[in-house]
Amino acid sequence: MNAGGQNHGRISTEDQFLASDPSASAWVSAAAGTGKTHVLTNRVQRLMLSGTPPERVLCLTYTKAAASQMANRISTTLGRWAVAGDAELAAELAALTNQRAGKSELGSARRLFAGALDAPGGLKILTIHSFCQSLLGRFPLEAGLSPHFELIDERSAAEMLADASQTVLSRAQTNAVSTLSAALADLSGRVLPTQFGDLTKALAAARGRFTDLLEHYRSTEGVAARLRNLFELADGDDEENIVRLSCADDVFDAEGLRRIVPALLDGSKTDVKRGRTIADWLSATGNRISSFDEYSKAFLTQDGTIQVRLVTKKTQEKEPDADKLLRDEAERLLRILESRRGARVVQATASLIQVGEAQLAAYGDAKSRHAVLDYEDLILKTRDLLSRRDVAPWVLFKLDGGIDHILIDEAQDTSPDQWRIVGALAEEFFSGLGTRDANRSVFAVGDVKQSIYSFQGADPDQFDAMRSHFQTRAREAEQPFRGVPLETSFRSTSAVLALVDEVFAPSKVRDGLTFGDETVRHTAFRTGQAGLVEVWPTVVPVARESVEQWAPPVVQMGGASPEKELASTIADTIRGWLDQGEILQSRGRPVAPGDILVLVRRRSEFVEHLVNALKKRNVPVAGADR
Repeated sequence: MNAGGQNHGRISTEDQFLASDPSASAWVSAAAGTGKTHVLTNRVQRLMLSGTPPERVLCLTYTKAAASQMANRISTTLGRWAVAGDAELAAELAALTNQRAGKSELGSARRLFAGALDAPGGLKILTIHSFCQSLLGRFPLEAGLSPHFELIDERSAAEMLADASQTVLSRAQTNAVSTLSAALADLSGRVLPTQFGDLTKALAAARGRFTDLLEHYRSTEGVAARLRNLFELADGDDEENIVRLSCADDVFDAEGLRRIVPALLDGSKTDVKRGRTIADWLSATGNRISSFDEYSKAFLTQDGTIQVRLVTKKTQEKEPDADKLLRDEAERLLRILESRRGARVVQATASLIQVGEAQLAAYGDAKSRHAVLDYEDLILKTRDLLSRRDVAPWVLFKLDGGIDHILIDEAQDTSPDQWRIVGALAEEFFSGLGTRDANRSVFAVGDVKQSIYSFQGADPDQFDAMRSHFQTRAREAEQPFRGVPLETSFRSTSAVLALVDEVFAPSKVRDGLTFGDETVRHTAFRTGQAGLVEVWPTVVPVARESVEQWAPPVVQMGGASPEKELASTIADTIRGWLDQGEILQSRGRPVAPGDILVLVRRRSEFVEHLVNALKKRNVPVAGADR
């Protein structure tokens, strides 16, 4: 510890030391607060200490902020090593590598700072998009791109996508492509106009999977055929045809239902209502399709389940088989409605694919004319480049001379397409056919509990899948591979961690929060320190008296919003701590306003209410930006 309080030579836990060991590939499961950035920077530093040139280390992070933070940490450490005294540097290297450093090791450590500055391209700590942009810029012709391509921002991409949508709409309106016009007409009947723009954006964001889907099934009809097979539908089955065929007398026990109708009409109020609906539908032999939904309501609930009681006891005594007849018909209607829903999904999907294919084609043409790429293109173009058998070997050969170690941060939020890029880059690591006989490794750190689901196509399942992939490849190549869980939290106390473990204990709740069967376990580094978790009751809106829409606004409506009530409760609690001299046990003094941090999911209306509530109670508050 230096005088400023920065922990330059923090002793790593045993798990952290194993994870940062550069002699083996490692897959690290790291919960929040377990020091994953510390492990990442330690591993990079140990790689460089072991003789790996800085330019042969590739570290892929999730955000530019994370990349900048890691680069600054490593640069600061290397700069400090360059001027540190022997005793100080030896102690820090011993804490990092668990080995005693001699004169030569001290000299090598001091030269790393200059080596990192002079390395061709420097230390590669990049976001996945930055890396892809750099790679495509190096091999534009091999990727089928213009050498002078440019990256457009999200706003420009949205404008270009909107223009592409207008182009497709114009084609459909002029009936230039009849199938496209029909598909758009069908889609417009299912989607609100305000939702169409969001739908097109979602298609563009997922165009990698969209393109893969079309390539796999060859065409829109191929996808539709697969869906029909999944829903057990015949080729000619559509919504109208399914209902029409289900209305004929010979496909259900029409005579049995006609026989029990008189008993229903002579029964209770619910029996009479059901009997009239059935009688009307049975008598409408030429127009049963239009009243099919109303007929189904006599048997099924609004949730699409069979009604608990289909006939009263009195009516059942008159017609002993009434309940069976009605229940058999209800089950038949359930099957019909399920088939109809399946047919609706098939038709809607086919229409969406046709419109989406046309729109993405127009969007792609516009980008080609302007020689631009959006952020998703960077991933897809790089994926395709490294997947081409005629080009990928050359590209990998050139890269094989430049990358020996790959480190992936926030691996749980890596999409399948991004994993394909990483897999292609590391393919030669375990083949024994690289251009150099050197120690090469893959390192990934992540936590599926922290995944931002579906953000940029994130797929937490891939975290374990890729771990198995690289573990198998390493075993086949007889190279060391470690799965390392980081369970010691340096951030939270035992009370908080115990609650987290309880939430993630084997239960139905756990299934929606994490993957795999591993026990979630956290250990507090801050042993003996105080901690408390309180679960407050949910604040719900207060019911208000309804007012006619045409009533003049002369009466002020009372009642605070839930956000405002919660803000007042939090502010009152904090004011109480300050007034009562609540002791902060970790410091042995009363709680001060600067000790309190309020975390929110997003900067919504609630934040403004909270800041105002605190100021009204004379509680010093830094504001939303702090």
